[in-house]
Amino acid sequence: MEFYANLPMPLAVDPGAWARDREAEGWHGVCASDHIWVNRTVYPHVFVLLATMAAATSRIRLTSSFANNLFRSPVEFAQASLTLNHLSGGRFDAGLGAGWMAEEMERTGRPYPDGPTRVTMYREALTIVRALLRDGTCRFAGEHYRIDVGDPPLACVTDPPPPLVGSAVGPRALREVTPLVDRLEVTANGRAIRGGALDMQVYAEIGEPEVREAAARARAVRDDVPLGTFIMVAVGDTPQIAGLRAALGDGFFSRFVGAPGPVAQALLDLEGLGFDRVQLTPFGGGALEALAPHLGLG
Repeated sequence: MEFYANLPMPLAVDPGAWARDREAEGWHGVCASDHIWVNRTVYPHVFVLLATMAAATSRIRLTSSFANNLFRSPVEFAQASLTLNHLSGGRFDAGLGAGWMAEEMERTGRPYPDGPTRVTMYREALTIVRALLRDGTCRFAGEHYRIDVGDPPLACVTDPPPPLVGSAVGPRALREVTPLVDRLEVTANGRAIRGGALDMQVYAEIGEPEVREAAARARAVRDDVPLGTFIMVAVGDTPQIAGLRAALGDGFFSRFVGAPGPVAQALLDLEGLGFDRVQLTPFGGGALEALAPHLGLG
């Protein structure tokens, strides 16, 4: 079981020092999310953060969790991924997501496509990125992208290429995304973000059978694909954490809120659902440090 720590926001510490601390604790990887802002929380640029973390570490793997396909061209994403993988000594997993937050698109003057359009764009982008990561070239004509990258190819092509990681949960997305990626993250909270923002009421309603079914759908498409998932954790005994757990009731995600020992065990139990990697995003400070001794890291 692998555990990746997601850089918490707002940015309270130097990302390089934060990544060194996670490397010393034994985490398998570190990651950064691709947002401009979420509600009142502002985010630095994902690839600047990842480059800083790469330069500050020597062993730990890095991944984008997840680069937003609606923000930039798949060619730019592939160029950034190849460069970061080369400069980090082959430690980068290229995580690309479809994009889900409507407010970020609308406030920056760009359209927010409907769900079926986002899936089509995402499938085309993954097809393009997969080719570019392999040899730096791609010729593609689709509904949303027309790409002609041949001579010269993109810089910093490596052998092997950085693994391509995708994210999906709906039946169509799982069917179309799974064959294109080297690793798939089952978006366990997918139904809660389907409307373009995180709906905490829906988040609380999601149960284990729903997550298990999504993992089974992915396996039905391709039984050899490595599966991971993304979990938000809150650790401690404060009134705020107790209130959050109460709000989540008996839902799937309530087990990841509370004392470090039980939360860590709940994370380890995800292996029973078929997951071999978990990305952890802390709701508050100190969660990652509290969980590390209980996860068998090192």
